[in-house]
Amino acid sequence: MIETTYNDSFEKQLYSGNDKNDHFISKFPVLYVIYSLAKIKKAYIGETNSIVRRTKQHLKDDHQFNALQHMLVIGEEEFNKSATVNLETRLINLFLADNFDLYNTKQTKILSTNDYYQKSYYDDVVLKDLWNDLRKRKLVTESIDYLENSDVYKISPFKSLSSSQLTLKEKIIENSQKWLTEYQTDKKHAIYIVKGEAGVGKSVVLSSIYNEIQNISRNKNSKDDSLYETDNYLLVNHQEMLKQYHHLAKHLKNLSKNHILKPTSFINDVDKGKHKIADVTLVDEAHLLLTSKDKYNNFDYQNQLSEVIKRSKVTILFFDPKQFLKLKSYWNVDDLELYKKMYKSSSFDLTEQFRINAGPSVINWINDFVDCQIDDFPKTFEQGKHYDFRIFNDGNEMFKEIKKKNSEYKLSRVVSTFDYEYHIPKKDKIGENSATYKVQAGALELPWNTTNDNDSWAERDDTINEAGSIYTIQGADLNYVGVILGPSVSYDEEADKVKILTDKYKDTDAFRGRHDLPNREEAKRQIILNSINVLMKRGIHGLYIFAEDEKLRKKLVSLGSNH
Repeated sequence: MIETTYNDSFEKQLYSGNDKNDHFISKFPVLYVIYSLAKIKKAYIGETNSIVRRTKQHLKDDHQFNALQHMLVIGEEEFNKSATVNLETRLINLFLADNFDLYNTKQTKILSTNDYYQKSYYDDVVLKDLWNDLRKRKLVTESIDYLENSDVYKISPFKSLSSSQLTLKEKIIENSQKWLTEYQTDKKHAIYIVKGEAGVGKSVVLSSIYNEIQNISRNKNSKDDSLYETDNYLLVNHQEMLKQYHHLAKHLKNLSKNHILKPTSFINDVDKGKHKIADVTLVDEAHLLLTSKDKYNNFDYQNQLSEVIKRSKVTILFFDPKQFLKLKSYWNVDDLELYKKMYKSSSFDLTEQFRINAGPSVINWINDFVDCQIDDFPKTFEQGKHYDFRIFNDGNEMFKEIKKKNSEYKLSRVVSTFDYEYHIPKKDKIGENSATYKVQAGALELPWNTTNDNDSWAERDDTINEAGSIYTIQGADLNYVGVILGPSVSYDEEADKVKILTDKYKDTDAFRGRHDLPNREEAKRQIILNSINVLMKRGIHGLYIFAEDEKLRKKLVSLGSNH
């Protein structure tokens, strides 16, 4: 590593006089970090085959870097182009999670998910050594493990995309450009529907797409692009996810909290004249959009999707029909088909599983359980997959194991179906949250989750002693998850199937409204199954299950993996 000032004298400081080291700097691909550690940490991270030429170009053209004062050049004998591109992407994501405001606006063109010779060595050894050196220099603060568990890291728009995700990104941007051009003459609204179940990386690719659209809209070099100077929005249904996107917007200059809103806020703000009609609106977790009036949420229309489309020239929907959790946001595939006929449209299915580090045997077991089938417990896992999947006969034992995993790997929590009374905790006399309602799973008692306005539930250290609900964990990643299946989830011994008891479900708001549904009871049953699907698919490295219902617990324990 060679430290220089970031100004016209950098070249004189670049070479050490050691022929071998100078050779790597001048002839090999290198990484570089241009940065400032003033009150707000700022950085630009890149890689190049010619650090002298690239730096001169930055000094000449990139006046946005004027606030940056230092440059660190990183050269290694083992560097090659694939390795530096890969490491550049990893560093960008880590710096973002380490609270740097980044000047990077574009994602690396080459996919760092592409394999290359000794990729695991660069990921596991070289990156860690490099990061440790950066920490010793006090350029960065936190460990890689800590940062990779953070919310900002997980929804970073600079994460590497798979081939299918990159194809989706390109198609959405191409269609948006085409539809915006056509809108100037035909005034017709358009929709793009992205379907994908939990864990297929919807949030990652959505973040990347929104960031790219914003970059194009604010880049003077894209004046001939139909996206230039457009007014674009990201709508987020879930409060915990909204916090994550607002944290992200703090560190990326092309993103703004004012354009990352809840759907009702967007609709009402446009009506009040606070925002003009949007050019492109992306909707995260569109399956949570309301399908009836909701006084509580200040929504006075009949359908949020219809109202968002009316206020947007192009609407991009990220949708999972298996994740609607309330009758007032009841959706099915047929509903979407009607919208595809009403507007110019296109669609894309994401199917590759990214969250769960387990092969098809575990995914299939969960999917079948959500379809009320109870399969034999997977006896073996796929090669290269390390997933801890267990059934527990004792809730306390499951909780102890989750706490152990949390102390080792962080981001491990107990969550529960909404089968226990809950109220919003009030502040007591000393300002602490009080929780009088608890999840009681056998001998295990845990208070329901508390929330605050700044941090997501799973990232707060104190919440290890709480039980998370569907509303605090949906869309988030955990390393290990312990799922309590409450009294609404039972077992039909004659049919050998999961039995859902809707009368035992305590989320009264979930079953409110939509009396027009001909299949209302089945929709209520599906809400509970959907919540189980979401809870069970939170864990990257492990899933633990405890069933309070005695019949179901005996059946699950009999499958063979039990404690």
